Amino acid sequence: MAVIRDLLVHVNDEVTSRHAIELAALLTGELGARLTVLLVAAPVSAGVGLSAETASLVRQSEHAQRTSLHGIGERVAAAVRQRINVPLELRFGDGDPADVLQSHSRTSDLVITSQRDPAGGGLATAQSARLLLAAACPVLIVPHIGWAAEPGSLTSPRLLQRALVAWTDTRESARALRDAIPLLARASHVELVSFVDAGHGNVQGRRASLQEVTAYLALHGVQAAVNVLSQGEPSVGERMRRGWVPDLAAADALLSHAADIHADLIVMGGYGHSRLRELVLGGVTRTMLETMTVPVLMSH
Repeated sequence: MAVIRDLLVHVNDEVTSRHAIELAALLTGELGARLTVLLVAAPVSAGVGLSAETASLVRQSEHAQRTSLHGIGERVAAAVRQRINVPLELRFGDGDPADVLQSHSRTSDLVITSQRDPAGGGLATAQSARLLLAAACPVLIVPHIGWAAEPGSLTSPRLLQRALVAWTDTRESARALRDAIPLLARASHVELVSFVDAGHGNVQGRRASLQEVTAYLALHGVQAAVNVLSQGEPSVGERMRRGWVPDLAAADALLSHAADIHADLIVMGGYGHSRLRELVLGGVTRTMLETMTVPVLMSH
C-alpha cells in the first residue's frame, strides 16, 4: 500500500492559507511525514517594450511581493510550530503558482492547497484546475471557510475521519481511490457512493459493481459501506424511499450527501483536458472546486 511521507502545502496569505497549513501539519504529525511549505511570488505582468522607469517599478513591485511572502511564511510557520511539533521547511519560488507547485509535486506524496476566497487567498479555480490536471501526486484542496476542526483549536479528535468516496467506472476515479488509501485506512467511516438516474438507473446492478470496489479496499484494510443514490425526478413512491436526492447537479448532490453523513473528506476523480490552449474542466470538477464545503482529495 502506498504511504504518505512528504506533504507539500501552498501558502500565499495569513488567513485562508492558515486552514490548509494547520490541516497539513496535523496530517504530518499523524502520518509521521515531512512537511514543506511553499510560497510562490507570481511575476508582475506589465507587457513588453517597457521604459526604464516602468521596468524599475515592476522590479520594485516584485521585490515587495517576495518580501511580503517571506514575512507571511515566517509568521504562519511560527504560529503552527508553537502548537504542533512537526518537521516543517519553508521554500520560496518564483513563477506561476500552479506551475511551481506542479514541478514540486514530482517529489511529493500529497499537495495541499486552499480554495480561492473572496479576499484573494488560496488558488484561483483556473490555477487549481491546471495543477490538478498536471500534478504528479494527488491534490487535497481545503475550502476557504476552513474544515471540520476549527483552525486554532488543535486539540480536536483526529481529522478526516469520515470519508465519502465518489465512484464512477473511470480511470480518474480509480486513481483517486488508490491515492486516498493511506487516508481511508485511518478513517473511522468510509462510504462509497455512486449516482444513478431516478426511474432509469439500475440501482442493484450498480450496487453489485461497487462490491468489487469494496473488496479491493478490504485488501488494504479499509472497510467501506456502499450507497447508490438516485438522482432526478422520482415517482411518489420513490420519493419515500431512502436514498433519493433532489434533482441537483451531481457536485451539489455529493456535497448535500456529505453534509447528511457528516463527512469531513471527499475523494473523487478530477476530470478535464486541454483543448486549443483552453483548459476544459468537467462540470462536477469545476463545481466542486468552486463550492466545496469540506476538504476534497482529487486525482486526474
